[in-house]
Amino acid sequence: MRITSGIMMNNSLFSINNNKVLMDSINTQLNTQKKIQRPSEDPIVAIRALRLRTTYAEVCQYLEKNVPDARSWINCTNDALDSINEVLTEITYYCNQGVNDYNTPAERKTLKETLEQLKYQIYADGDADLSGRTLFTGYKTDSTLTFKHDDPDKRYSIKQTFSASDVDDMKRIAGLNTDTIHTADQRNITNNSFHVIKVAYDDIDTIGTITLTNATGATSTITPQIRSKEAYEAAGNSVYTTVSSGAVFVPETGELLLSDTLFETMTNGGTIDVTYEKEGFERGDLRPEHYFDCTDMTEGIDYISADQQINYTINFNQTIKINTQAKDVLKHDMGRDLDEIIYSVQAALDAQTKIDKINIQKNATTDAAVIAQLDSMLIAAELELAYAEENMGKAFSTSITKYQEHQQVLNDELADLGARLVRLDLNEQRLSTQKLNVENQKSANEEIDVAATAVKLNSASNVYDASLMAAAKIVQNSLLDFL
Repeated sequence: MRITSGIMMNNSLFSINNNKVLMDSINTQLNTQKKIQRPSEDPIVAIRALRLRTTYAEVCQYLEKNVPDARSWINCTNDALDSINEVLTEITYYCNQGVNDYNTPAERKTLKETLEQLKYQIYADGDADLSGRTLFTGYKTDSTLTFKHDDPDKRYSIKQTFSASDVDDMKRIAGLNTDTIHTADQRNITNNSFHVIKVAYDDIDTIGTITLTNATGATSTITPQIRSKEAYEAAGNSVYTTVSSGAVFVPETGELLLSDTLFETMTNGGTIDVTYEKEGFERGDLRPEHYFDCTDMTEGIDYISADQQINYTINFNQTIKINTQAKDVLKHDMGRDLDEIIYSVQAALDAQTKIDKINIQKNATTDAAVIAQLDSMLIAAELELAYAEENMGKAFSTSITKYQEHQQVLNDELADLGARLVRLDLNEQRLSTQKLNVENQKSANEEIDVAATAVKLNSASNVYDASLMAAAKIVQNSLLDFL
């Protein structure tokens, strides 16, 4: 093949350009400290870079956002439950004291007011939130656990299911009517025992039929008798008389009094479903939608009680539950059990008030017949007070066990929260190590070795200079130089 000067010059220029391109490429690497500038330069490096950057972004998301947010939620929940635990400890203290102390009307009145404030405080801590998100309300983080103000027009239809464990044996007094002066028979003052179920609220408007399901699954319906305290007491009667069959409902207190037969069915594995309506809620009352299957009749919204766990992804293929639901730890029983103590204290105060009233009436008359009637009423009132004090002591004694059980549920949840925090700490440590490893891999894949690249640039520069010198010699000589 004939090689001409033009071919040699073109080959020299091509080589010079290749050397210049190589030198430019190495110089760009040195300036950017990256191995490639576009994927086509090295597709393998580009693909690995995409994968490593994606992994790095996910690790940063878990480490810098998800884990801290989960820890904040769990810590706030832990603080709220600690506060509620202190309230329950206070209640247990008063129950211990109440078994033997609080004998004067003034002490009992102060105790009643204190217990009412503690009841409000239990659920007030349940409204704790984090950045506007309520902690104990499941998915409904924009809704408070309790009513923040009185809402007399709010109406709900609520369904509750009860088993034998929800039935309490309670004493209720058929007391003395002091509206009129009369000859009282102390045999009419009775301290009756009842099997009682307390629905979640008092001052109930209407109650529907009760569905009884026995141990075999067979169902039947019971229409409860309604005994309004206001109506019965106005007629001089007590709602707390024997329940011979079925059930009796006291709407003012939300008490369902069971007959012995009905209670026996429940102890043999039966359950009852109760549906009732309530209109008007006070500040501090629990919202039914966080606890029960219910219908907000005011808004026309149906709610289904279901497990509503909020889970955060804290690592690759790892999630953790961050929330605690009120229906699991802040149950209605906490407040209703306290209602029983308050009721018993109020019963003792009412009995003492009757005695004081009779004594005033007795001192205000000289009529022997009236005095004789008042004396009979006084004996009956003193018997009522004795019964009330007996019931109050029993209520305090029973509540010690109940609130210890409430605290145990709370402590179990606090232990679970602690275990979740340990998981977060372990994952945070692992993520920190993983982040460092991914950073190193990403750097090794994308970034250059500056010293080695500088040496390569110097070598490329020398090659380029040598190619220029060689080309200069070729260009100087031509065929005319030899003719």
